[in-house]
Amino acid sequence: MQLFPPDDVIQISSFPPAVNCKDRFVWAYTKDGKYSVKSGNWVLNREATSMEVVSANTLAVNMIKEKAWNIVTAPKIKLFFWRALSGALAVAECLRHHGLQTNPICSLCGVGEETVSHVLFTCTLAAQVWLLSGLPAPSQGFFASVTDNIQHLLRLMKEESIPTHLRNAIPWILWEIWKARNSSLYAGKQNDGHIVLATALGDAEEWLQQHNTLTREQLVETRRSSHNVQRWLRPAVGVLKCNVHTSWVNASGFCGGSWILRNHNGDALFHARDAFTPMFNRIAAELKCIRWALQSLHELRIHSCELWSDCSAVISALQKPDDWPKYRSQLNKIFQVIQVMREVKFMLSSPKANSVAREIACSVTRDGRLRSYLALGGPSWLQDCIARDRARGG
Repeated sequence: MQLFPPDDVIQISSFPPAVNCKDRFVWAYTKDGKYSVKSGNWVLNREATSMEVVSANTLAVNMIKEKAWNIVTAPKIKLFFWRALSGALAVAECLRHHGLQTNPICSLCGVGEETVSHVLFTCTLAAQVWLLSGLPAPSQGFFASVTDNIQHLLRLMKEESIPTHLRNAIPWILWEIWKARNSSLYAGKQNDGHIVLATALGDAEEWLQQHNTLTREQLVETRRSSHNVQRWLRPAVGVLKCNVHTSWVNASGFCGGSWILRNHNGDALFHARDAFTPMFNRIAAELKCIRWALQSLHELRIHSCELWSDCSAVISALQKPDDWPKYRSQLNKIFQVIQVMREVKFMLSSPKANSVAREIACSVTRDGRLRSYLALGGPSWLQDCIARDRARGG
């Protein structure tokens, strides 16, 4: 008789109860089990979506909001786009919508109704700026809907026939129109469309230059650091290095693990492979593999080593276990094994530097080699890879 549904069995195996530990709250909707505002907002939105029918118009606006967040521009301007699309700007239309009794007519031009679309696109100052920019307007003029107008701007930003510097400056033009409107109303400043446009173009050029420079520097640094760790490196003299890897299949939770132990000369001393019961995610599977590897090393009377994994989340959990309450039980079991060993250091490996362990583990899920074993040396079918690591390990 089966007591639990198969899916529950996988979750219980992946997150077993820590019966010897004091109870604590664990948040189910983050990777590490700690609550975050982002995950809480996601849960609320999911629940709200499941309880109500979302209109096609709302879905369309949300899609445009997502595109706005991906614009290459200053964060404050991204937020401004979101507020404009959400009707969260201090114009008469929005204020009246929230119950404030105010004059619906535009305070700047005194002609049209003061909507978000009017202020940003068709008011006297805004219309002058858009005309001076030379950007193509919609064939029938700007729309009454701010959503349609911003969607038009997003299309223009991808139009290759428009000069690059002008396309890139579109978010700043909209931002400067808003700033100029506010300075005219609240500071009594006389704004000219030529100056507003020139300011937007200049600010956009300066920000994009700094952004591109920073991006290039980060790319160079990433390549430099990646180059340093892409290959397998020999440990210090007298130190043993154990590479571990778990191959996990998302659809079924099926997983297989492996480890290979090498000395400072790059010679393989032992390696092992095993097929595990299905696990809920890669992190749980990798922790199970690490515990198995450490138990195997202890049984071989190997009491100290460096253990390298290419799963950054697992290395983070092992180094700061209090920040990963969801995996408390698995982490405690790993630390219990470490207590009877002398010294174990956990290190993050690049996937390429972990290729031998990865190939052995993938032979379980890819090739169906379910038989577990422990053997001296390295696998015969990977001797070339081991020799290459030894030669390049430096």
